[in-house]
Amino acid sequence: MSYKKSLRGVFQYAKGSDREAEVMNASPHRLIQILMESLNGYLAASKGALERKDTPAATQSLTRAQAIVVELRTCIDYEKGGPAMVTLDSLYDFMGRHLSEARAGNNVKAVQEVIDTLKPIKEAWDAIEDEAKKVKPV
Repeated sequence: MSYKKSLRGVFQYAKGSDREAEVMNASPHRLIQILMESLNGYLAASKGALERKDTPAATQSLTRAQAIVVELRTCIDYEKGGPAMVTLDSLYDFMGRHLSEARAGNNVKAVQEVIDTLKPIKEAWDAIEDEAKKVKPV
């Protein structure tokens, strides 16, 4: 998988948190990990809020999750990643549409489908960490 170095959106999810210093010094690979970790957290919060029928909390978490998905999509590097990036973009599109469905219909199942879709993507990204350390940032 390949992502562009410009990941400005990650800073808004770490601002004011104990991760802020980590984000300032993180590699592009680590920034994507942070986004995916944050996305996992917002998805879990969304699912829980929907199950509790806490619409305001669900809406807030789903909105943040959608913003992260958009950030992940916008930093895909098609030139370096090749054809696999088209598939990755399609998966992020799927996630974004399902998060919209979850917001519109208080749909826990749609959130779970996004969680299930993200899991192998994150696992693959985490698995290439050693290779990513060998690549010099552009």
